Amino acid sequence: DFATGMLKQAKKNCSHLENVRICRANIMELSYQSNSFNKVVAGNVIHLLDDPVKALKELERVCKPGGKMIIPTYVNKQNAENPSWLVRVLGKAGAGFKQQFDYKSYQRFFENCGYKNAQFSIVEGKIPCAIAVITKQKISHH
Repeated sequence: DFATGMLKQAKKNCSHLENVRICRANIMELSYQSNSFNKVVAGNVIHLLDDPVKALKELERVCKPGGKMIIPTYVNKQNAENPSWLVRVLGKAGAGFKQQFDYKSYQRFFENCGYKNAQFSIVEGKIPCAIAVITKQKISHH
């Protein structure tokens, strides 16, 4: 299936890295202990989920305090009401978009989820890619 092919390609691309492990997992229920990872990446998945907030909370759970959650997602150039040609093509390939973002609505999404310290950048191209980087708050001891 589509995911298996993506994982295979990722393994190939990262084969020279000793500190990277590629595994298939359920983003809604990660089988890792809390505070396990320095960085967690969820690439182009948030817009496909019925409950993206639950997925973000799960990513946050497995991320170490001070670690980063990195969430790149393709966005529409114009407004999110107009499905781009990419969305139509991917929809036919079986990727069901639950929501579409433009750059502004992507930023608003994270703010509405309570991530006030998220930093955003955009990589322009045929299909722009918005990247949210959230640093997990360290627990302060008083």
